[in-house]
Formats: sequence, C-alpha cells, structure tokens
Amino acid sequence: MRHRFARAFITNVLRASRAEKIALILPFVVLLFDLEIFYYSLTEKAVNIMIASSFVLFLSILEIIAVVDEIYAYVEKLRKRELIEDDVLDAIKSIENPTVREVIEYVMDKDNDYTFQELYPVVCKIIEAFKKE
Repeated sequence: MRHRFARAFITNVLRASRAEKIALILPFVVLLFDLEIFYYSLTEKAVNIMIASSFVLFLSILEIIAVVDEIYAYVEKLRKRELIEDDVLDAIKSIENPTVREVIEYVMDKDNDYTFQELYPVVCKIIEAFKKE
C-alpha cells in the first residue's frame, strides 16, 4: 500500500515508448540546471536573477507534470487497446467465418464499454491477421 504512487509511476514509465522516456528525462535535466541557477541567485542574493530563475523553475516543474500526464494517458490507451484486442480475439474465436460487423456487434453486445471508433481498427487488424494465417 505504501509508495503506491511511485510504483504506478515507475510502471507507467517502463511501459512508455523510448521517445516518451527521453521526453521525461530532458525536463529533469533542465530542472537540475534551473535549480543550480536558483541556488546561485540565493547565495549571491541577486533578486533579479532569483525572480527569473524561480519563474523558469516553476515552468520546469509544470513541464514535468505535463510529460508525466502524457505518459499516463498513453499507457492507459495501450491498456485499453490490449483489453479490446482480448475481447475481439474471444469474439472471433466464438464466431464462425467472422466479418467486421459481426465481431463489432458481438463485442458491443457483450461489453458496452467500447465505442465503434475504438473497436473498428482493432477488429480490422485482427481479422486481417487471421485471414493471412
């Protein structure tokens, strides 16, 4: 139960694509530079630099939050697509000579959580793969 947020965050980052991982690392690097500038302004008591560096520091934190949110949305989208693929595979196995329409209707009757726009590309891809086999 403890550290649930950290475990969920690490799991999401591990499931993310390489580009998203790089996009997450870069804001932390920028944040380190911003912290160094802010620390310098504090030690030198330079008010002008402190104001500017605190604003940039705030923007860096917002950027990290935005990247983490994007990664979370991407991973949730992948998880939902995996669930859709599982349901579509079950539907295809239960229908003899399935068509796209039959599979979509079967899955939507069985589970109303999915929309037609979510199901259609997945069903087409899986049926095409079955026809090649």
